[in-house]
Amino acid sequence: MTRTDEAAGLSKHRVEALADGIFAVAMTLLVLDIKLPESVTYASDGDLRRRLVALEHAVASYAVSFVMLAVYWVAHHFQFHFIQRTDRGILWINLYLLLCITLVPFTTDLVGDNVHLRLPTLLYGGNPLLIALGFAGQLEYLRRRPWLGTPEFAARPVGELRRRIALLLLVPILSMALVFYSPRLALYLYLALPLLHMLPGRLDRMTLPSPVRRRRSP
Repeated sequence: MTRTDEAAGLSKHRVEALADGIFAVAMTLLVLDIKLPESVTYASDGDLRRRLVALEHAVASYAVSFVMLAVYWVAHHFQFHFIQRTDRGILWINLYLLLCITLVPFTTDLVGDNVHLRLPTLLYGGNPLLIALGFAGQLEYLRRRPWLGTPEFAARPVGELRRRIALLLLVPILSMALVFYSPRLALYLYLALPLLHMLPGRLDRMTLPSPVRRRRSP
């Protein structure tokens, strides 16, 4: 069997299944940090309302982290669209990525409980940086082993994927710099991630069937 053989390498389906499961668990664990004290009753609606308002930082960190994980799941989905087969290297890169993904609930809890401190927000920012580096490493690994990619990957979507990864790196770097001005604003900056990735672009056109892609090309 040669490297150019379509059957070369391992199936990608088990990696995708594992990734989907871990993303789902990580997203679910986030909400467990939003909780009221047990066995506590409130004398009035006003008391309960004030307690709920006090949870603002926990709800905000949950929403930001959920959106961030959603962006990473979409990015993982797009990268795997261009992966046809896997090998030992792809497997270990994805295990590293999933290790960083499972860390998100911990860093979210840390920043949610200490929203006014700098160190938790800096640690929170380090988490997406490590994830983005994993995506960059996977893309570079695939670029050097094109026989693992799909025919569409041969059309060179590498530049567009690199630009998306650059944004994944830029936002946490800016957030970590903003920590020294306002840790709260630094947390909310991550809401820019979906805004930078939701609009369709060249990468979306590359995933369309060839006839549709030709009709939509300028």
